[in-house]
Amino acid sequence: MKRLAAIVLAIGMVFGSVALRNSLENNTQAQTATGGNSSFRLTCAAELADICAELEETQPNLTVKTEEAGATADRLTLLPDETDPGFDAWLTVGPWAEIVQDNRSFTENAGAILGKASKVLGSSPAQIVTSKSGEPALEAACGGAITWKCLGENPSLPQPQSIGMASPNTGAGLAVLTDATNSFFGTNSYSATDFEEAAFIGWFEQLTKKSRESNLGMQTVLERAVVATGTYTTVGALRSEVDSLKTSSGKFSAIPTPKDAPAQPVTAQVRLVPATGVATPEALDHVDSDALTQLLKDSNWNTSDPDPNSNMPDAGVLQVLREMWDS
Repeated sequence: MKRLAAIVLAIGMVFGSVALRNSLENNTQAQTATGGNSSFRLTCAAELADICAELEETQPNLTVKTEEAGATADRLTLLPDETDPGFDAWLTVGPWAEIVQDNRSFTENAGAILGKASKVLGSSPAQIVTSKSGEPALEAACGGAITWKCLGENPSLPQPQSIGMASPNTGAGLAVLTDATNSFFGTNSYSATDFEEAAFIGWFEQLTKKSRESNLGMQTVLERAVVATGTYTTVGALRSEVDSLKTSSGKFSAIPTPKDAPAQPVTAQVRLVPATGVATPEALDHVDSDALTQLLKDSNWNTSDPDPNSNMPDAGVLQVLREMWDS
């Protein structure tokens, strides 16, 4: 509003018209949250596309848009204060609301455009998934436990490793990359300045090189690994996908995180984040939280006792990881 006020003063416009416009915009959002005639606009993270499509089919007043969480976050970061974000609620996988607000604090649009996120509706840990044929030799080369740290530090492991990871512009990709980074540092208490260490840079490049150069289209890395034999020998995925993609079990094994591994596994969390002016309980009513919970459960998300601890570092650190991936 500061920039807008300066423009208004400069050209001699009255503040009343601006206040009226903002009032009308806020009222529009409030109507959707209180049962008005407008459709309730739900933006969904790409990983939840099928779930949101089913919600839309059963609820005539729900309008769904699906996009990668990173694209939504980048757009929200640049929106002027008090601007309609283009949705009434955002169903995310990961701490994207925190990333948006942290990113906005470095712009002139530091005001909040998102409301209070819901409780965790579903959770799923990140996992390493590797080919069954190569698992014994890989385990031995890594000293008995296959870890992300080992995979990135040892380019000459038995059989060349072709590692697949989703972009951290998705919730699943962000969880996997953070899980790997926690493995490297042995903690989730690190800062972006630690990424400047030569050892980390080399490890990061080795681990992510093929994935950053790949074009998966609509497939996940696990789907590509299963249908295109030899594309990836090891991938990162959420347990919910591993359990849902039954055909993966014939060729790949999900590697359990060592019990003594600090700050692991990283857990992806599903939350509903309303726009400002939309109350969280009312947003949950509009998307039918019971139906959403059941759909998440059917897709192998943990809904009965979702993990409240994501093991993720601060939002600013996550943003730098995203930038490193894209550099």
